[in-house]
Amino acid sequence: MSAPAIDPEMVAIAAALAGGSGPSILSGEVAPIRALLSQLSPKGGPEMVRVEDCDIGGVPVRVYTPQEAARGTIILFHGGGWTVGSVADYDHFARSLAELTGHDVVSVEYRLAPENPFPAAVEDAWAVVGEIEADGPLFLLGDSAGGNLAAVTAQIARDRGAPRIDGQILIYPSVAGDVDGASMHAFVPPLMGRDEIAAYYDLYVPDRADRSDIRFAPLAGRLENLPPALVVTAGQDLFADEGARYADALAQAGVPVVRHEEPGAFHAFLTLFPATQASARSRAAIGDFIAGAGKGARE
Repeated sequence: MSAPAIDPEMVAIAAALAGGSGPSILSGEVAPIRALLSQLSPKGGPEMVRVEDCDIGGVPVRVYTPQEAARGTIILFHGGGWTVGSVADYDHFARSLAELTGHDVVSVEYRLAPENPFPAAVEDAWAVVGEIEADGPLFLLGDSAGGNLAAVTAQIARDRGAPRIDGQILIYPSVAGDVDGASMHAFVPPLMGRDEIAAYYDLYVPDRADRSDIRFAPLAGRLENLPPALVVTAGQDLFADEGARYADALAQAGVPVVRHEEPGAFHAFLTLFPATQASARSRAAIGDFIAGAGKGARE
């Protein structure tokens, strides 16, 4: 299997990534990668009515309020291999998401590995979801590792009977917990190769016996009676296959699923490269999904 042709507007970005000589997660050193992500993350973004740092369930969060009468709430879990990334790094994306949807965005500062390995991130994610007090529809959204946390907490909320989740938005999510399958060796992507994925897994879940735990591999979990899902995948991303398999498995379990694929995009395109057409199309898909699911929740 080979990757589709890369989007013309992203060719230069891919070339720059391929020619980069910056720090690598393969060294096992996370501090330089955290600093690099903070440097690369887009800055600025739409103005909000309020931006407040507080905590929910003992976990630090940043709450973005785009308008006085918010339409609902989105809990945002950032990506970064459960090892890098922060609320500050996702400030631009959170602001854009709040403006796009008219929803409050609760961005979660969950604990990172390797200082806090699995299941610390899941515990923090659930602490927020389990304690959230939301007016109107409630959505879970995450990209990559954050997509994993959104999928996992959606399953936990179903099993515990609360809170009601009106939709889950999974952006190129890690859901299979397997770095040895054929899809992980299918091609070499511009960003996030198989060896890098394996390095993040080693930092987050060092005990391989834990990698079959559905809190790391939600694809192995029970998928019936989960909230409607939007699954966004990128054709130049090694996670595309498991994202597609998760979408198919959800649909087979009777869960309403919308799929949005960007064949010529690569991992992290939505948050790191918001000016691209692939990002614009994906944001529109997210906005449409939340508007439709939120409308259904209010009827």
